[in-house]
This record gives sequence, structure tokens and C-alpha cells, in this order.
Amino acid sequence: MDMDPEQGAQQRDSLVEAMLGPLYEQMLPQVRQILEQGRDAPERAIGRVLAQLMLTAWQALTDQGKTVAPGVLVQAGMVAAQAVGEIAVRLGVLPEQGNGDAIEAAFMLAMGQFGQAAGGDMPPEQRQRYAELIGALRQAKQLSGAQPSGSAPQQPQQPQQPQGGM
Repeated sequence: MDMDPEQGAQQRDSLVEAMLGPLYEQMLPQVRQILEQGRDAPERAIGRVLAQLMLTAWQALTDQGKTVAPGVLVQAGMVAAQAVGEIAVRLGVLPEQGNGDAIEAAFMLAMGQFGQAAGGDMPPEQRQRYAELIGALRQAKQLSGAQPSGSAPQQPQQPQQPQGGM
């Protein structure tokens, strides 16, 4: 999965498949348990599951001597965040409507957890690129302002702090 701009979408789709396959198969009982136990802090529970999915897929590729472009992993992570969010909705952990802020906060938490876990094994250029991407996502969120999504504020800034490892 070395970065080739023309293959970015294909790489993202392959990475999404590598994350979602285990999510819906062998990991589903564990995911269900994590989400149900995390009802009081669904962002953290979803973030934990997502970070594990991202780290597992990234590590498998790294073990094969392949690299994942940070932008591709971020895009795949966003897709996987939606999938984990849908599972949380089905379990009644998140409401059916107005769950966008919670899923977004979970994604940012997952990125921080992924960075802490994988950052030491990444070349400095990759760590820097992840930091830039996360900064751009935060900036986009701030620029979009407080667009109503139908859910209560979910403290998105605090979970984003554990980024130091990226």
C-alpha cells in the first residue's frame, strides 16, 4: 500500500475492507461488549474500538513491509468510524439522529490513541503528516462553527489532546 496518488481510492477501499471485515466478524462480540460497557461515554468506547481497528490494520501492513499513506489511513478511519457508530446506534448506545458530533469526537480520540500506540514505530515524516492532517481536521471543525447536528455538545476538544506521540 505504498502511496501512489492514482491508487489512493483503491488503497483506501482495501484498508476499509481490512478494518471492517474483522469488525463485523471475529471482533463483533468484543465490540458489542466495549460499546455496551461504554454507554456513559460512547465517544470513548467508539474511539477505543476504532483505534484498535486502525492499529491492527496498520500493523498488519507494516509487518508485510508495506506503508500506508497517512491521508489514506485517515480517510479509511473516517469510514470505519461511521461503521462503528452505526453499530453503536443499533445497540442503543447512540441515538439514531444527531450522533455526528459523538462519532467525530470518537474519531479524533481514536487518532490520538493510534498515534500514541504507533507513533514510535513511524518515521518522523509520517508522524508529522498525521499531525498536519489532524490539525487540518480540527481547523475545519472550528471553521464550520457550531452547525446544529441535533445532539448535545460532546466536548470534542478534550479528547483531542492525547496527540503527543504523533
